[in-house]
Amino acid sequence: MSLSLKPKEQSPVRTAKNLQQQAYNFVKAHIMNRSLKPGQPITDGQIADQLNISRTPVREAFYLLEHEGLLIRQDKRGWKVYSLSLEDITEIFDIKVQLEGLIARRAAECKDEGKRAALKDLVERMKQASACNDHEAWRQADMDLHHVIFDMAGNERASHIINNLNAQWYRLRIGLVAMEGRVERSNREHEGIVSSILIRDGNEAERQMRSHLNDLREELVRVLTHLVFPFVEKGI
Repeated sequence: MSLSLKPKEQSPVRTAKNLQQQAYNFVKAHIMNRSLKPGQPITDGQIADQLNISRTPVREAFYLLEHEGLLIRQDKRGWKVYSLSLEDITEIFDIKVQLEGLIARRAAECKDEGKRAALKDLVERMKQASACNDHEAWRQADMDLHHVIFDMAGNERASHIINNLNAQWYRLRIGLVAMEGRVERSNREHEGIVSSILIRDGNEAERQMRSHLNDLREELVRVLTHLVFPFVEKGI
């Protein structure tokens, strides 16, 4: 007796989740690449029409993005893209300095030789990318390096928190990387962090990471204060 197998039908719950993820990915990507500008109004109906889906999964995606600090709800006026202030940057980096310093310390305790080798390779990738003036390749290598450090530390909750915070200021990072001299300074700072991790000096790894993030914050605040905020109305 032969059996005729029908393809499994996707459950309504699964379909709704997929549509929510589609809307979430779509809106988040447009915020990150600044197609959606800081302070720009956005409605669930607008996105639903663009994606040809109902408003419900879009609204659920908006709630997630609000929780991540990328959208803000306006009473009876829909939503808008969140605009970062200097206070926001200070708060974000206060948390990053503390958490990522601890993560660097924990990473220095990791004995996985594969991950330790990956750190060396990623530092070289960053150098090669900067030598070629390839900002996108440099940003990717930088993100990969920090991902490996978090993986070595083995703290998924901390990683989740930092990823959320990084998403909030990512759109600023694109312009900062392009600034003259920033990539070279960052390469030196990352070399110091990685060297400390590889010799298993947790105290120095933590100090180097905190110093790197504090320097980055100071430069970011200086640029925003003198070159950005005087010329924008709706924030960044």
